[in-house]
Amino acid sequence: MPPEASGSSLGAGVVLAVLAAALMHASWNAMIRGAPDKGLYTVLMHGCSAVLAMVLLPWVGLPAWDSAPYLAASALLHTVYILLLMRTYEGGQLAVSYLLMRGLAPLLVCLVSSPLLGESLSVPMWAGVAGILAGVACIAQASGQRWREVLSHPSGKAALLNALTIAAYTLVDGQGARLSGNPVGYVLVLALLEPWGVIAYQWLRRPDALAGYARRHWATGFLGAGVATSAYAIVLWAMTQAPIAVVAALRESSVIFAVLIGYLWFREGRLRPGLLAAGLVAIGVVLIKH
Repeated sequence: MPPEASGSSLGAGVVLAVLAAALMHASWNAMIRGAPDKGLYTVLMHGCSAVLAMVLLPWVGLPAWDSAPYLAASALLHTVYILLLMRTYEGGQLAVSYLLMRGLAPLLVCLVSSPLLGESLSVPMWAGVAGILAGVACIAQASGQRWREVLSHPSGKAALLNALTIAAYTLVDGQGARLSGNPVGYVLVLALLEPWGVIAYQWLRRPDALAGYARRHWATGFLGAGVATSAYAIVLWAMTQAPIAVVAALRESSVIFAVLIGYLWFREGRLRPGLLAAGLVAIGVVLIKH
């Protein structure tokens, strides 16, 4: 174990790398939000991720067979995740949707894993729960919408359902990665498996549109796939250099980048309330992951 991994602090290089990964994660979500056809671009990007996985797997190797049931379950959950992701950004604000998904998901993991694993929540973890709830409560104000409008919009409903889906596949992948003996190989096999159900769905609905879109936009598809894959690779590397919980919590600073990108790129919402909401969510996630 590297010396940094045994302590509670991160070196400056690791901090900068994880912050870059957080920015990259918010950026590929913004690429979906900004695509003229969000459904086709989401499918294309995940299809390109599968191609990248095929190229990298011979170098990384396969995960252990014990993780196969978890990979199968996770691939199904990720199919649902991708379908909901398309709907989430169809008419929904980047910051609102991103904070609902990325903020509520770790909160749900925390609350669900406690009774399932018999772990009691500490005082800092309960403070984190309160912080996330406070941040989510500020989202509507930041967006300039009423809560009723946020929750009644199809994109808001999809974001809430996707928070449940993210929480579910996080719990599945957490156990699957432990059994895999090769977490990077596990992630690459998952990237290879996850898009095919959605590709088949889109192909049956819009075969000509999907093929034509892929021919015209394959470069931006690989760009998004490369950004997403690189972001996760950076996080995995950082977790070999520093405590996993610290890296995972720092990575959730992506909610702040999502607010900034939403305001600067898409001119969505109000910046100060948005940063307040994102800051509360980020602090809450840090607390519940310690």
